[in-house]
Amino acid sequence: MGRIYVLSNTLTTVTAAETMFEIGALTNTVLYIRRIRFTQSTTETDDSALVTWGYYTASGTGTDISANVEPLDPGDAAFGGTAEDNHTVDIATGEIVLGREGISLLAGFDMTFLPRGRPVIPGAGFFGFNLDSAITSVTIVYSCEFEEVG
Repeated sequence: MGRIYVLSNTLTTVTAAETMFEIGALTNTVLYIRRIRFTQSTTETDDSALVTWGYYTASGTGTDISANVEPLDPGDAAFGGTAEDNHTVDIATGEIVLGREGISLLAGFDMTFLPRGRPVIPGAGFFGFNLDSAITSVTIVYSCEFEEVG
């Protein structure tokens, strides 16, 4: 068993398809994604969106939010990999789509992976959660719980 971390942040400008967040593993570690969730509190008008999550081999350009990754156990070391959000385009370099769902933005999204179905991100790889549909401008609060082994 490795160290468990939580990445969380708020995106206030979500007006186009983009990679909502990505997490990059160090060369000598493996990441297991345990849970992804997000919600919005800007509007009570429902809108639908398509979300995709997957593994890829090259990072895009986004906002560095590595400081937003917190260890679940305060005694654990800081996360050594990278974290970014708010990419202006979907990431597709070497992408392997692991999941895709149509969702209700009003209801939010919450996916807890069972151990056998957890996405595994190999060393130097990236996990991305993409908002594949342009949506009305809303404020989204998201989090991703993951385990770093190695």
